[in-house]
This record gives sequence, C-alpha cells and structure tokens, in this order.
Amino acid sequence: MKFTGHEMLCDEKINAFLIRRIWMKLKTLMLATLMTFGVSAAHAGQFVTLTNGNGTNLTLANGGLINGANSLNADKFYIENLSTSTYLAGYEYGSDNGTIATTLNYRAFTGANSTFGTLTLVDYKITQNVPLLPGVPQATIFDYVYRDSVDGKLVFGTRYMNLVDNDQEVNYLYRQGAGGNVSTSWTFLSDFDLRMYQAGQTNDTTYNSSVQYVNGVVRQKADISVSEGNPWSGLYLVKSDAVNYALGNNAIGFYQAGEEGQVVVGNYISGFLAAPIPEPENYALMMLGMGVIAAARRHKKQAK
Repeated sequence: MKFTGHEMLCDEKINAFLIRRIWMKLKTLMLATLMTFGVSAAHAGQFVTLTNGNGTNLTLANGGLINGANSLNADKFYIENLSTSTYLAGYEYGSDNGTIATTLNYRAFTGANSTFGTLTLVDYKITQNVPLLPGVPQATIFDYVYRDSVDGKLVFGTRYMNLVDNDQEVNYLYRQGAGGNVSTSWTFLSDFDLRMYQAGQTNDTTYNSSVQYVNGVVRQKADISVSEGNPWSGLYLVKSDAVNYALGNNAIGFYQAGEEGQVVVGNYISGFLAAPIPEPENYALMMLGMGVIAAARRHKKQAK
C-alpha cells in the first residue's frame, strides 16, 4: 500500500506519541522504584534553613544555594508524606485533580532519628489557566498555608501542575514575602511529582553559579515538563517565623530559564504572603493609635 505524504506524517505523529507515552511510563516506573527504596531506607531530610550566603551573593560553596539529591535516601530536603494520598499507584497523566487534604502527616529525619509532625491546612488558593507562553493556558497552581504541629510555625506550600505537552518547562518556582528565618522542604503527592533540585533566597532567573541574595524570596529549582514526563512539582514547602499571613500580589513566581533553548519567560501571580511581626516601636505606635481612637469614641459619646 502506498501512503500519501499526509498519511505518512500522521503515522509519524502517532509513533512519536506512542514513544513519548512509553518513555513517560518508564520514567514513572523508575520514580516509583526510587521512592520505594528511599522510604524503606527511612533516612531522608527535613526542613532545611536557608542562609544569606556571604550576605550579598549565594553560591554552593558559601551555603547560600543548597542542592537536594536524586536519591530520596540522601535528599536533605525530602520529608516523607505519611498521608493516604502518598504514592498513588497507576496514576495516569491528567487524572490528578489536586484534591485538597486538610491534614498532611509527615516524618522528617535527622540522621537516624525521626520526627513526626502534622501540617494542618489553614487556607488555600487555586489559580487555573496560568500562562507561561503568551496566550497559552499552561498550568494550574495550588497555593497552601499550613500550620506545623512540631513548632506551631506557618508553612507555605506550592504545587505547579503543568498541563500542556508543548515542550515548555518551568525551572524555578518562587515564594515572595516568605518572612524571616525561612526553611524549606518538599514531599510527593503522586507518582508524577518532581523533586526539588535546589533552594536559595534569590529571585534570579539564570543558571549562574553565583546569584544575588534577596531576603524573603525563596527560589526552588525544578524541571516541570509534561513533554519530559515530569508534569507536576511535588509539594514545595517554605516554613516561616511569621505569625500571620495575608493574600497579596506577586506571591508565587514561575520561570522557564531557557535550559534547552526555550525562551526565558515567566511571571508572578497573587497568593499568600507572610505578614511581618511588628517591631517593638511599632507596637507602641499601635497602642497609642488605639488609645487615641478610644478617647475619641468616649468624647463622641459624652457629647451626645
């Protein structure tokens, strides 16, 4: 049988699609195997405190940039998700609807010692049809606020779900307004979740080995791509000393850094920000202001 040019092109597209699906299946199987070994070893990581490097720049050498590891057994950022939603076998791409769990039970590790905690959901926000390339609805972004039972601190969570198979990827996620004394970790919610490669306090979008330190901004490195079989980030967590939070502009950022010749593109969306702890002098001003308001109200009542 002789094929026309159009039929041959369609056949090539079908073959390319099947090859890509097989590759994604293999990557999923390898990831599931990796997770099994990592969890059975019962040694992983915890919330890792991020530093300011030398106060100006961050590098791997000065500890401002911190790398994770491809093995869960050695990944200092990885905390084990003990909730029932962990490692859902047989997940197909597109079947995860991002179900919101009110609690997430976890285990962190320091050497051979385990720490058990619960992240209790305080608030969440879902932003759909988020573009990466102009005019292309690329992703759904989940934004969470948790309270950690271990120390009572607020934990901000991000999950970026890439929904379009167009060879575009997100290499960096950012959390602005993270507050002071920040630490970070990550965990799996499904077999398609991607680990966090690196973290540091910067808003840099390049692959430079030395980047500028930016207080209160956490950059989390990944490679989130449907085409490469990594559709979703894991649940990327940022713990803060902040006592409260608020909804604000430009809280969550995402950037494609041009790793494989793609355009350098990204954006920020609204989300949850840490509310700063008032300085002692501000407390005095607040109390004075409250006193003035109370006196004015008393005066108004007496005048009636």
